[in-house]
Amino acid sequence: MSDKMQATARGLKHTLETIMSKMGNKKRKVTTEIPIDQYLAPDLKDSLFGKLTEDLMFKILCCVSLDDLSQMSMASKALGKVIYVYTMGEPFAMRVARLLMHHPTSNQLIFEHSFRVGQLLKRTSFLFTVDVRLKYFYNHTQNVQHLVEKESANSFAIDTLPFVGSVLQSFIAGWDEGECYKVFTFMSDRLFLYRSISRFVSDLPGTDLDNELFLRRNLRYLFLDRSVTDYDKAIWIGFISNQIGTAQLANVLLLLYAPIDTDGKIDWHFAFHVRAFEHHTSVFMKLAKIIGILQLIPNWSPFFSLEVLVWISNVPNCWLLRSFSSILLPLSCVDMNLVVDYFAVLYKSDKAPTASLLMALTLMISPHFTNHSAGVRNGIVIERSWVHQLISKIVNNPKLSIERYAIVKQLWEAVLNLADDFANAVIQVENAEEDLDDVNNTDAIDDFNDMMDAWKDLTVILMSK
Repeated sequence: MSDKMQATARGLKHTLETIMSKMGNKKRKVTTEIPIDQYLAPDLKDSLFGKLTEDLMFKILCCVSLDDLSQMSMASKALGKVIYVYTMGEPFAMRVARLLMHHPTSNQLIFEHSFRVGQLLKRTSFLFTVDVRLKYFYNHTQNVQHLVEKESANSFAIDTLPFVGSVLQSFIAGWDEGECYKVFTFMSDRLFLYRSISRFVSDLPGTDLDNELFLRRNLRYLFLDRSVTDYDKAIWIGFISNQIGTAQLANVLLLLYAPIDTDGKIDWHFAFHVRAFEHHTSVFMKLAKIIGILQLIPNWSPFFSLEVLVWISNVPNCWLLRSFSSILLPLSCVDMNLVVDYFAVLYKSDKAPTASLLMALTLMISPHFTNHSAGVRNGIVIERSWVHQLISKIVNNPKLSIERYAIVKQLWEAVLNLADDFANAVIQVENAEEDLDDVNNTDAIDDFNDMMDAWKDLTVILMSK
């Protein structure tokens, strides 16, 4: 037995002796046939703990921390089953519910409590089948949710979904892909997720706002946000993808990671805002990250990722090019080949002007994304040299070797035209400021300066090759 288990056992013995001493000479009938008796092995049944009533056993377990309960559940099969019965009851659910209600606004504390609960449920049920374990998890979380709703009915509402998701991910940590598929199917059946996904992909984005938010919250909180690795996220997205095509998957990814507007609804129009690359940088980083990890889905083809990227550019309508370049730039740090192939598709599809504008705009907005904190949090670090490498790989792509001269020429033209447009905008702003004292718009000047820097960068890139 480990040192920690021994310390836990000593603490349990001390607690038990304290309770017994407090009872003193009070008469207590020790029943020999209690409901929990069927779980007691002979060595535990004959012990001091085994001679207690079920109520007294559970009172003792209530005094033990969640971490110690987890350790105790591994001490013996009999003790593990006793703790299993304890965790199935309402007193334990109330104990967990109170933890949530005491820290309703602290995400970190809720996550820590949820992780411990998940570990406890995991260890007390590890001998059972997957189906039994999932029902055990679901019944417990449902009890906690109902108790929280009941106790907080007269005060502010507490969102218990992050708790359920954290418990779930802690509970199933280490499970293989087949077992995770059972988890996804089980939760989908309970929450009717498949039906909600089918309804969403059959309508235009923004048609059913309640269903959209329901899907976003459940898919992210239960499966994606608390996933430990990118591979784990890819597994869950793969289960979603198996039910729909790449076009519909593009819709779902935007549903999951598009920004929320001031009314609490998904902002499907963020891609059409001129300054979106400034206001929604974190969104573009998350979208790039999630598109990049699609390649980790089992039996996934690089062509499927390319299809998803092409479809995303048309959901719900063709994006503002400056906004779409805000996905391509961080995506190149995750999967450079995917971005290079995307530009090859544009050039091969007679969309050379679009491709040239995208490259020019990618250069222009790159200073805003360089070393942005949102990127670091998502494991994406964009440096100036990386942007140069992206443009070089696109221009020198072997698939486009015949068109290289035309590509470079069109890219120069795109940069010059954008610089000319931004210069005209600067002049218009300056003229407006002469007539109106309260005009203070520096966006046009910033765009012009960024475009001039991009012009210099492009010169360096092309002269070095």
